[in-house]
Amino acid sequence: MDHSIRLPSGIASRILTIGPDYNDHRGGIGAVIEIYNKYFEEFKFIPSYRAGNPLLRLYIFIISIFRVCSRLITDKKISIVHIHGASFGSFYRKYLIFIIVKFIFRKKVIYHIHGGGFQEFYEKSFFFSRSLIRNFIEKSDSVICLSVSWFEFYKQNFKTKNLVILSNIIDYPFKAARNSADTRITFLFLGLIGKDKGIFDLLNVIGKNKDKYDSRIKLLIGGNGEVKRLNDLIIKYQLGETVEFMGWVSKEAKVSAFNNSDIYILPSYNEGMPISILEAMSYGLAIISSKVGGIPEIVKNKVNGVLIEPGNLEQIERSIDFFIDNPSFVKEYGTISEKLVQKYLPDSVFGQLQEIYRNVLNNNNG
Repeated sequence: MDHSIRLPSGIASRILTIGPDYNDHRGGIGAVIEIYNKYFEEFKFIPSYRAGNPLLRLYIFIISIFRVCSRLITDKKISIVHIHGASFGSFYRKYLIFIIVKFIFRKKVIYHIHGGGFQEFYEKSFFFSRSLIRNFIEKSDSVICLSVSWFEFYKQNFKTKNLVILSNIIDYPFKAARNSADTRITFLFLGLIGKDKGIFDLLNVIGKNKDKYDSRIKLLIGGNGEVKRLNDLIIKYQLGETVEFMGWVSKEAKVSAFNNSDIYILPSYNEGMPISILEAMSYGLAIISSKVGGIPEIVKNKVNGVLIEPGNLEQIERSIDFFIDNPSFVKEYGTISEKLVQKYLPDSVFGQLQEIYRNVLNNNNG
């Protein structure tokens, strides 16, 4: 580990981070917080959410409220509370914490907004919820978003004190030699198994073109969610030889999947700045993805991947065919992916993050 990229204790000790539990995390926010923990000289963290049944989630959240209050009473070094959040339930949990932190303890707040559904969440909310969203964003001392497209959304819809773009962070890849003798082009999908991620669109395309793809491609799928529907489609289209469902993948299994794949495919309907695409790029994979959220800022069409419209099955088919018909582009695009992803690695992102913290610490307004 390069000591020079770590956030020094002089700043790190003044930050309290709040977000989903990063131990055995199952989402992009947890992945980001896990890396923060690794590279902060001193990492002060309180989980506000943990995957599990509703009662466990409620218990974790209630406990987090007490822990936040106790920590802010006893730890006088803390000046900034860095809140990582997304839409819907995540927003309302974090809003209550924000009110306590900002207006009772008078601490500075950084609201770090993740997730690709925030615009829809805001636009479909009723007046009262919209006022809460506006209050959270406009009263925070700094708002962090993930891409230029999200920056424009927040700039146009809110009067923020300080709006900044901070790239999602990924850790350095653990590259290894391919351990599979399979000569087929291997596609990889990681994420929540559900309509919004486009996985069923992908399976429908492969299933309806089974004869064309049978001996030419392999699809690895890792994730949780609507597993029964996924397996039903695999059985319906008789894709047992073409599609391998790995279930929810551990860290080690994910590294192995990246090292043994050629193309990462994510035909989502909405996204922020997907960690999974950034990770795939760091392993030298070409990308097929829908052009939503911040994805066009990292996936350049016919440069390091192919961009498609969400829900367009014909374009999914054409993007797969493109790589089958032009196998030399698989490696060429993957090499470019590795170059484009460099600014999302810790040595780049932590310089930006340190500057954000310094600006908030030095700003006495608000």
